[in-house]
Order: sequence, then C-alpha cells, then structure tokens
Amino acid sequence: MVKNYYKTLGLSSSATKAEIKVAYRKLAKKYHPDKNKSNQASQLFIEVNEAYAYLSNESSSFQTKKVVKTNTSKRSKYSEDELKKRMEWARKYAKYKKVKEERVMELEYYKIHNSSRKKIITLINLLSISFAFLILMDFKILPTNPFYVELITNYMDTGSGKFVLKFKDRDNNEFNFGVSLDDIKYINAAKINMYSTQKSMVLKQNINMLLSIDNEIVTIENHYCVYKIFYFYFTILLLPLITIFSKGPNTVHILSSYVVSSIATIGIIFLFLTLVL
Repeated sequence: MVKNYYKTLGLSSSATKAEIKVAYRKLAKKYHPDKNKSNQASQLFIEVNEAYAYLSNESSSFQTKKVVKTNTSKRSKYSEDELKKRMEWARKYAKYKKVKEERVMELEYYKIHNSSRKKIITLINLLSISFAFLILMDFKILPTNPFYVELITNYMDTGSGKFVLKFKDRDNNEFNFGVSLDDIKYINAAKINMYSTQKSMVLKQNINMLLSIDNEIVTIENHYCVYKIFYFYFTILLLPLITIFSKGPNTVHILSSYVVSSIATIGIIFLFLTLVL
C-alpha cells in the first residue's frame, strides 16, 4: 500500500504541483533540524522530504484522485532514484545535526571543566547546598530556645499589611515581630505584657511566640522571620543538585552550570541580606 503522501503534507489528493511545493517548503522549514529541536522533528523532516520527492516527480503517475494500491515496479527509475536520494539526504542531515550538537556539548563541557569557572561553580554549588541543609537543620530539626520578651509598643505597618509588635529581650535588644491581622484576636485575648518567643538555635531567628489563652498554648508565626518563606529558599538553594546529578556533556548539565549557579548565587545573597538586615 502506497503511503498517503498527500496526508503527510496536509493536502487533499487533488492538490496541484504548486500547492505541493508550498506545503513542502512550509513543513520542511517547520521540522528542519536547525529550527526544531524536538525528538520527532528529524523523523517528520525525513517523511516530508519523502512525500515531496514522490509527489513532485513529473514522471509519477497520478491518474486517480485517491491513494490506491499500486505496483512499485510501475514507477519510473527516475522516481525511485529521486525518492531514495531525498530520503538518504534527509537521514544524513538529521544524523549530522545530532552529531554536531553532541560535539558542541562536549566542547562546552570540557571548556567549563578545564577553566577557573569550574572552581567557581563548584564553590557556589557547595555553599548553596550547605546553606540549604543549614536552614533545614535550624528550622525543622534542631529545637528552638524559648525566652521571655517585653512588649515596648505596637503599630500597623501599612506597607506590609502586618500588625507589628516591638519587643525587647533580656539583653535589651529590640526587634520587630510581624503578625497577620487574623492573629490579632489571639494577642488581644492574651492580655499580657510578657510574651514567650521561640528563637532558632543556629541563626537566632525569632520564629514564633507562644500565648496562653484559656489554659491552651497558641502559636503565632513571625511574618518578619526569614523562615516564613523557608521552602522558597530551601528549593532555590538545592537547585545545584541538578548540576551535580546531570554531570556529563549534556544540555541539562551545561545550562545548569550557568543558569542554576546564577540563581543559587542570588539566593545566597538574598538570604544573607535578610539575615543581616
């Protein structure tokens, strides 16, 4: 059974040679390995060339308007040769593009790993992953240190939309504690001047405070604490694992060596500034 070459080019069996040529150029451009990097593009490119070689040949006989059974021996030698040439060219070109891309990746891989950039990327990756596990330990695993603080004043921060409690700890250090509007009711219900806050063990972050209301302990989160967006920082700082596990001359490793390292660097800087400020 002859392949439905008209269908391959998206045409009806009554298409003219001009329409065949236009359809071929459009699809060849769409699936050309230089333009389309998808896995199916190379095979579609070969099929489009095969269809055009068959349909555009003046020696081919299209006496019927529908694709029917035919004897391949009836085709002219020119048609067979042209078809084979186009298919072989398309296959060779697709293979050439694949080999070329692999070669480019290898050169870029060795360019990175044989330069000082490799040391910088490795350092950034180690710092980023180390920070990720540090904040994981500090926020999720290690116990917090409870201590009492004295309320100095409170006010509404219109910029962040948070209710701010200004505290002073036992060392007379002052800090702001951001509370959501929904949590104000708990603070009013507590009616106390001394509050118990929870501070992380490593980075000394004021994570939350505990209020005793009707003999029950209510936990209020600090919206000004860096751990309020813990999962965001944790994800960003763990991105270098992509570079580590994708090691080799491949697209993922090359891109992550540049892009992921840059994102991780920005994450480290923002985390550092947030902790300091």
